[in-house]
Amino acid sequence: MKIKLESLTMPENNLPRVLESISFLDENTIELRYKPSVNVTLDDMREILNHVYAFTQNKRLKRLIVISKDAQMELPARLLLQQENKDRKNTIIAEAVLVSSLTQKMTTNFYLKFIKDSYPSKFFTDYNKAKDWLNDQIVTDY
Repeated sequence: MKIKLESLTMPENNLPRVLESISFLDENTIELRYKPSVNVTLDDMREILNHVYAFTQNKRLKRLIVISKDAQMELPARLLLQQENKDRKNTIIAEAVLVSSLTQKMTTNFYLKFIKDSYPSKFFTDYNKAKDWLNDQIVTDY
């Protein structure tokens, strides 16, 4: 399935309230960027997932998740995300999560352990290193 690269960024008025942007970095990589200091609820996570699936047309992609400063996710939202990503592992090539605090590192580390057998995943504190790692992940037809 081919994504239209001229529509690389989701229009701001269509974004879930907790996201700053959803955009394609290239035809195989999507970036989700959270707004600073947001608290992601279960309803927010449901909305994010629905928007991502619609925007990407369920294409198999690499994901760069940018968790902004002081952003946090409630436990029910984290559990839904973990289960959803495990269930949809065939649509995720690899996932890099960019964190900015010790709490985010600990939470992300636990999340990555949960999904470690599903697809390559890693957390970073440097944006360029996260992008480089994703670029090194091989795109295969699944």
